[in-house]
Amino acid sequence: MMTSETDALVLLQRVAKHGDASLQCREVSLRLSADQQHLILSRYSEHYSPEGLEWVERQHRISVSELIRWVIKQGEPQVLVRGADSGLGAADTIQDALQGEA
Repeated sequence: MMTSETDALVLLQRVAKHGDASLQCREVSLRLSADQQHLILSRYSEHYSPEGLEWVERQHRISVSELIRWVIKQGEPQVLVRGADSGLGAADTIQDALQGEA
């Protein structure tokens, strides 16, 4: 079963013909775990040939909070535009606001 049949965001779907008798199907998708605490990247590949079918699925998991911390550390802070009633307190950037939650 290809991962697109589940609740996933399909990032890549590709079918390629190799030679006269070989076909390769690939799919890469992203989804949240059932407990919504991890992001799961799935890579699925099928290879059809006269000799038969081979398939492989690999999954990579990362904690959502770890991923957010990494994005904050690697990314450029963006200044928030706010009015007097924004309710954001003293946080001046997205990075400041998210780091306060960590």
